[in-house]
Amino acid sequence: MFLIALLLAVASEPIVLTQKAQLKELCNALRAQPASGDLDPAQEVSARKDALVHRDEAAGRWYELEVPSKGFSFGRYREQEHLLELDGDRPLRSVDGMLSVDIDGVDDVTFEATPEQVTAWNSEKKAGTLHLVVVFQPSGDRCAGSSAAESWRIGGKARSWKLQNESSVLATADSEGEPVSSGPRKLRVEKVSFESELNVPEDEGRSRLAPVRLQLDKCAANAQHGGNLVLGFDARAGRLQDPQVIIDSLHDEKVAACIAKAVQGATMSGSGRGTASISLE
Repeated sequence: MFLIALLLAVASEPIVLTQKAQLKELCNALRAQPASGDLDPAQEVSARKDALVHRDEAAGRWYELEVPSKGFSFGRYREQEHLLELDGDRPLRSVDGMLSVDIDGVDDVTFEATPEQVTAWNSEKKAGTLHLVVVFQPSGDRCAGSSAAESWRIGGKARSWKLQNESSVLATADSEGEPVSSGPRKLRVEKVSFESELNVPEDEGRSRLAPVRLQLDKCAANAQHGGNLVLGFDARAGRLQDPQVIIDSLHDEKVAACIAKAVQGATMSGSGRGTASISLE
């Protein structure tokens, strides 16, 4: 069992692509073309089988590719959600511009970023110190290009995405392009108010959810990315009742349900319809 686990671990360890010779070898394997030569029909069949086995092995491995600043572009910044998209209109270019990679779903890749981080990352990108690292698996289609032109192009699916500079990892995303949280989220109650309220409390009513602060923090610890949530509720007999999500930029049903459950039944002065605005950073 240990040997099997070891073999699986080795197989999942990505091969780092940095050299032209690696690209040539990978593309030759994906093309499944046996070495040319003076072969009789039986030898040709055997060579073809060997080439197909080699292709399946190459297509079944994971590869790590570091894309330089000029080899990728950022897309739209979704300020409310603090998410920065990748631009998928062009393939990723790496290994001195010799390799172009078309990754499935690159348009869906987002990284968590504050406006200040977006500004800093763009500055680093212009300076050439920002890199995109993707771990991917070839799609199995034939590799386009040639050794003579020193240019190759392949497709694939990603296992992980990473933005990094010369000293540290700045942000990560998973195989689906969803941002990966670097740690527990900070939850902030922005405002709690009633529709019939004439005078808004000095603290915007934030203290009204103080009794359930511990439960809210537990919900925030499971959030994968930041965003805003607005709950509508009824206050009856001194308790918060029937919380419902009416605005959700988290796009995380589990966290939204956790927050709604946490505030259900919370002790609260006041009565009638109200809203609670909550943010996660």
